Amino acid sequence: MKFSYKLYHNGNDVLLAISDSDIVGKTFEEGDFFITVTEDFYGGKDCDDEKAVDLIKSSTIVNAIGNKIVNLLVKEKFIDNASVLVISGVPHVQIVTMN
Repeated sequence: MKFSYKLYHNGNDVLLAISDSDIVGKTFEEGDFFITVTEDFYGGKDCDDEKAVDLIKSSTIVNAIGNKIVNLLVKEKFIDNASVLVISGVPHVQIVTMN
């Protein structure tokens, strides 16, 4: 599978933490920024592109990291490239939907 994800529910909010499967367990650093793609936060279940799009559509908050998932977000027009933070060559983005 391409992606590893975990869903979190809090009231009316649904947070999707999703990453490329091949970067789970890795840490990326650049200057003052760093991020660790932990199994605890991003792991649990695996999915493909189609399932990822369905999960994104049903979430109010998305925390995504990795080339494949961020490219999918751009391709499906959830974000544009200006929204992407790159840490040590790895793209990371957060999406918040206001209801």
